[in-house]
Amino acid sequence: MSVNPGNRLRSVDALSLIEQRLPALSGASHRVGEAIVSDPWAILGMTIYDVAAKAGVSLPSVTRFCRAVGYNGFRELVQGIAQSLGRLDTHAVDDRDGPTEESEGLPGLAARIVNRQIDALKATLTTINFDNVERAVEALANARRIYTVGHGSAYVSALGIAIKLNWAGLAAVAATPDLFSNLLISVDENDVVISISNQGRTKDVIEMQDVAREGGATTISISLVEHSPLSKSSDIPIVVLSPELARAGTFLVSYNALLVVGDILANEVAQRLFGGVPPHLEGVSDWMEVSLRVGPLPANAQDGPYRIRRPSGKDRPDDSDAD
Repeated sequence: MSVNPGNRLRSVDALSLIEQRLPALSGASHRVGEAIVSDPWAILGMTIYDVAAKAGVSLPSVTRFCRAVGYNGFRELVQGIAQSLGRLDTHAVDDRDGPTEESEGLPGLAARIVNRQIDALKATLTTINFDNVERAVEALANARRIYTVGHGSAYVSALGIAIKLNWAGLAAVAATPDLFSNLLISVDENDVVISISNQGRTKDVIEMQDVAREGGATTISISLVEHSPLSKSSDIPIVVLSPELARAGTFLVSYNALLVVGDILANEVAQRLFGGVPPHLEGVSDWMEVSLRVGPLPANAQDGPYRIRRPSGKDRPDDSDAD
C-alpha cells in the first residue's frame, strides 16, 4: 500500500497503522516501530540518523520499516506522524457517519458536531486512568490552594475547571502562564497545580508546571494525547481521549472532554470532604438568587445566611441626595 501524504489520511492514521502492524514485525523493523510508538512527539524533531540510533538499527532498516507500514520513505512517514498528532491541518469534522436525512447545510453540520462530541465523551470513559484520577482526588482533597493553568483556548478549560472546583468547596484559581508566574512565588508543598493543554505540548504551560514542581507543588496535567511532553513532566497525568479522536479534531472535541474531568474531580472531592454539599453552597446559592437574578424568589431564599437586604420605602436612597 502506498500512502500519499498530500491526502488528509482520513482513512489511514499513521500511528494507528504502526500500532496495528507492530506485532507482526520482527527484528530491526520491530525495534524501529517500538522507538516511534514510545515517543512519537520526539520523532517529529529527528532525522533518519537519529531514529536509527534511537532504535539501534541501520539506516536501511529505517527505510525498510517505512515501506513496511506503507510509506515511500522516512520523510513521508514523519509527515504522517505529524498529521496524526495534529501538527498539520486536519479536518475537525468529517462525514464518517454517512448521509442522513439532515446531512446538508447547517442541520447536517450540527449533527456531525454533536456526534463527534458524543463519541469523545464516550471515549473519555474508556480512556481515563482512574488510578491517576484517584491520586488527583487525594491531592486536591489535601491541598491548601489549587491553581489551574492554561494558555489560549486551554485557559477557557482551566477557568471552567477552577469554577467547578470552587463549587466543590475548594480554593481554586485559574491563571494563564504569565499570570501564574507571579503566583509561583508562594507555591509550596501544600499546593496543587493543574496544567491543561489540548495536545500537551504548550511550551509555557510545561515550563510553569516544571517550576511549580521544583517549588514542591503536586502537579496534575490534563490533556488529550497520551505520551505528551506535559503528561511526562507531571506528577499525575490524566489523558481524556483516545489518540484517534484527539487527532481527528482537537479544537472541537477538547473543551467538553476536559471539563468532564473537572466534573469528576470536583464531585468526588466534594463527596469526600463534605458529603457532597460544601458548607457554604446553600447560602451562596440563596445570595445569588436574591441579589443577582430577576423574577420571583424561591420560598427559602429569605432565610439564607447570605441574604442581602434590599432597601425599600424610607430605606431607599433618595435620588435627590445623590452627588
